[in-house]
Amino acid sequence: MSYSQFYDFGEREVKVRELQRAVEEVIFVAQAHRLGIFDELYRNPATAEEFSKRKGWDNRATEVLFEAMVELGYLYKHEGNFVPTTECVERLVDRKSDTYEGDFWQFLYYLINPWRTLDYVLTFGKPDETSFKDFNMEHFIRAMDSPWKKRIAPELVDLCISYCPHARCVADIGGAPGTIARCFAAKGLKTIVFDLPESMAITKEELSAVPNIVIEEGDATVNLPQGTYDIAFLGNLCHGQSPGDNARIIARCYEHLNSDGIIAIFDNLRGESDRGATLALHMITQSRGGNVYSRKEYISWLTDVSFRDISVIQLSDPAWQLVIGRKK
Repeated sequence: MSYSQFYDFGEREVKVRELQRAVEEVIFVAQAHRLGIFDELYRNPATAEEFSKRKGWDNRATEVLFEAMVELGYLYKHEGNFVPTTECVERLVDRKSDTYEGDFWQFLYYLINPWRTLDYVLTFGKPDETSFKDFNMEHFIRAMDSPWKKRIAPELVDLCISYCPHARCVADIGGAPGTIARCFAAKGLKTIVFDLPESMAITKEELSAVPNIVIEEGDATVNLPQGTYDIAFLGNLCHGQSPGDNARIIARCYEHLNSDGIIAIFDNLRGESDRGATLALHMITQSRGGNVYSRKEYISWLTDVSFRDISVIQLSDPAWQLVIGRKK
């Protein structure tokens, strides 16, 4: 065996080890978070024995879990007690932290079951809905208000305003997480947050208290917010819909936009996003009609209803693109 062949094997082995660690981390850390371990140890550091007695758990199993959390970087020992690391507190304990991602971890943990049903999906061409039994709407909606979304939100809003500087009103369609809506509202735009009633139930109260935000409930495949607006923003919405539903939603946006208003579609474009094909695989386990669509498909839906001056913008995060069309 040549040196290069040996080296390649070593590289592959490292990747497999990294993959193993990532899977272990997702599954075990998510469960530790769900069980409230990090929250409780943050409030009251303890030894494994003290904690297991407090919870009525087996001491040996608790100690094994805590030591693993130390090895993974989520806990450390101080004077015999287990304590969450600073990064763990920011990411999994402090819900006011800009880097909090606990709900995203819980949603990711849930996704493992649907992802494991690929054989069913390939056979029947639709999701195995029995794998949805542990779906939690609050985890999902709050997961979509994750740190990566908060980082990219100002870029999205600034781009939309640059294409529509006269904008006074925006409809954030499918916007229950509130990340983008808060940014638009902070710019002084009347911001209509429109989403399904079950989605809005999670954030309706807190978003209603934000200046310039108005809440409306409904299903974009059936109707859109009443009245007219200058920007129709579709964020992470289209990949969950069928081609027919996307065409209808885009047509409705055109009807509700003021003259010289814009539609802004924030999503992964097939062949352009570095995560597009994998997201499509994710969607076929989650949605009967969902997929990741190409630039050509979006342009077709837009031009079919007379949108003009269509632009496709690569965002700073290579996973995401922004498609903009103007109503003349």
